[in-house]
Amino acid sequence: MDTDSYIAFLVISTLLVVIDAVIITISGRKYLGDDAHPGISIAASWLTSTLFTLIVLGLVALISTVDLPVDGSLQKTVTKLGLVLLLLAMAHAITMAVLTRYRGQERQEHLAEELAEQNRGHAKKPEVSRSIERDEPYSTV
Repeated sequence: MDTDSYIAFLVISTLLVVIDAVIITISGRKYLGDDAHPGISIAASWLTSTLFTLIVLGLVALISTVDLPVDGSLQKTVTKLGLVLLLLAMAHAITMAVLTRYRGQERQEHLAEELAEQNRGHAKKPEVSRSIERDEPYSTV
């Protein structure tokens, strides 16, 4: 792979990774959106997309050094870009699975908080039914 092909591969791969990271960031923010805690969804989206970007760029750097048994500089570049696209697809799917799992946990915690709040608001003393025979509350005697 000559220098021009190598640089073209790195530029195109980096652009693909950055575009996908932006898509994950924006979509993740909307997907995780919570009106009660808006900062959490933004932070989780940024952290997830940052991790995605670092991992995929590291793998792109490793793919760039692999010598493929393909003839021609253009064919090698296209083959490596194909590998990068497959890698991006897998990394994107894994990232979406992570966001889905995080969203499920957030929803469960939110529902648990709502139920606990409702139970605190409706807590009252237990009611005792009247005795049929004496028209008074039951006693243990």
